[in-house]
Amino acid sequence: MDTSILNTLAQIAPDLMDEVELRALILERVAALEPIGRRALAARLHLAEREVRAAAEALKRAGCLTQSASGMELTQQGQNLVETARAISGGRRTLSGIELTLSQRLNVERVCVVRGDADIDSGVMEEVARAAARQIRFLLQDAHVMAVTGGRTVALTAEAISVAAPMEITVVPAQGGVGGGVSTQANTVAERFAQKLGGYYRFLHLPDGLSGAAADELARVPQVREPLELVRHADVFLYGVGRAMELAQRRGLSASERDRLAQEGAVAEALGFYINAQGRVVGGGSSLAIRPEDIGRKNRAAAVAAGRAKAEAILAVCAHHPHKLLVADEGAALRMMELLRA
Repeated sequence: MDTSILNTLAQIAPDLMDEVELRALILERVAALEPIGRRALAARLHLAEREVRAAAEALKRAGCLTQSASGMELTQQGQNLVETARAISGGRRTLSGIELTLSQRLNVERVCVVRGDADIDSGVMEEVARAAARQIRFLLQDAHVMAVTGGRTVALTAEAISVAAPMEITVVPAQGGVGGGVSTQANTVAERFAQKLGGYYRFLHLPDGLSGAAADELARVPQVREPLELVRHADVFLYGVGRAMELAQRRGLSASERDRLAQEGAVAEALGFYINAQGRVVGGGSSLAIRPEDIGRKNRAAAVAAGRAKAEAILAVCAHHPHKLLVADEGAALRMMELLRA
């Protein structure tokens, strides 16, 4: 198959192309392993069983495979499409291999890698957000509270959430205001998630980075104390990962403060904290809500980030804290693989 056609389709409708590649991969694998059950195939492909089930049902409706007690098998129509499916699924197999390797090396339950590099093509960030939006609904099953940070990628994820049946979920901001545009503030992002999910939201009226006696005093105010308690006991925690020095400059830290962070080896920013490559906090943040050491301990943690330049930052956080989900782009994923091999 002409790869230029596939590349064009991926640019025109990347979300649809993801589904096409998944169905092609399942078609090709069923051809090699038939008869095979959905659970067994999901395990071999290191995919969630629900993803395999949905794609298999679509292929069944299209007349490409049958399902029996012994498992899935291809119809003649499906057999006729195997070679084309193999050509289409090549890219997905490569990404699946990267996802599996990162999942094992970082001890992240589910890694989702989107084609492209946001540092080269800004549109890739929107694809990362769409992938995160698809995955986050599954994390929210049986959840009552979700805490979210601000930032552009998390804000785009909120916008990408598809409107469906309302969920009994309360969304709270995991941090106070950090400057920048209102649309990417944690309070605004939490409200947007709640609107899209059909749930509820609570604002956190707390300046980011506040500490000491002033923070303790403010935390006694009911309008602050109550949402803080929700944040601390959130079932799901979705956050973005930033580059430490880039965020330090954006937040107006002095040259001496930035120099100190650089000397401490700060490479990542999460929750307003600056973190070094060993996962240790070296500056910033507030102890009032979630701290980096809380990530994944009492919540289902999900990280989302895009761009090759963020690879070191992603590793600094995800390699040292248990995560249910990591969504990144190919640029970041390939660079993480390089760093892990070094």
